[in-house]
Amino acid sequence: MFRLFRKKRISFKNQINKFAELGITLNSGVELEDLLEENSEQSYESEPFDLLLLTLGGEIFKEEHFLIPSDNIWHFDTECIEDHGDYKAIIERLKKLTNLDIHNIKDYIDIENEQAWVSFDYQNKTIKWDLNINDDWVDPEIFDKFTNLISKESDKTIVMASLGQDCLIAYMNEEKQKELNKLVKYNFQ
Repeated sequence: MFRLFRKKRISFKNQINKFAELGITLNSGVELEDLLEENSEQSYESEPFDLLLLTLGGEIFKEEHFLIPSDNIWHFDTECIEDHGDYKAIIERLKKLTNLDIHNIKDYIDIENEQAWVSFDYQNKTIKWDLNINDDWVDPEIFDKFTNLISKESDKTIVMASLGQDCLIAYMNEEKQKELNKLVKYNFQ
């Protein structure tokens, strides 16, 4: 009877394959062994899908530098705005996530004087967004603005799952989002 309440054990490789079906794949140059530097197969299997998704969205330290395991999921710390370049890095990561043709990304951040903006070129237009300062927290409006900007591009959208101070971010259609929500404890919206 108690077996009914146990989570089904899913192999590490089957989890990788299931995420690949949802479009969350390993970046070129990242091997399964790299993921096992972070956690053991047994750890991934004891928390099926959840731990692996966090690892895929984060960074792995390998040979004196950091690798991003997957451009299709992003484990993002929302307390990250300190200086010039921080909003530029966010747009660069969203560019990788969505595979959009964005160029000439610039930003300006002055916490003390409560000024911030980011600009970039997209579809032969320069887009500039003024952003709010709230200590070192990201202005969440950047994600809404980005989603609105790309809403006509495809049936995919930016989806997020809040984890507290951090979140997981993906770019997928509604069907894949529902499938992902069935696999993980996080609620992508």
